Amino acid sequence: MIHGIYVRSRPKNKWQLFSVTVSAEVAMQEAQEAEQKEKLKGNDVFKVAIQSFDSGFHIPEYLSEIKDQKPLFN
Repeated sequence: MIHGIYVRSRPKNKWQLFSVTVSAEVAMQEAQEAEQKEKLKGNDVFKVAIQSFDSGFHIPEYLSEIKDQKPLFN
């Protein structure tokens, strides 16, 4: 599985791709890094989410909604 880390900087914005990884553990670390970067920007209203995909050929840069999924660890 391919994991895309997405950030939404405002409640009504679309989800923007932050990074992509194949490891669920690295995805969790990347999500924490995204949170830190948003806090450094001074943004207090943001969300970070991880979306899993079966294939890496089509990972959209922007998403309207994120399906609730939890990364699976081996």
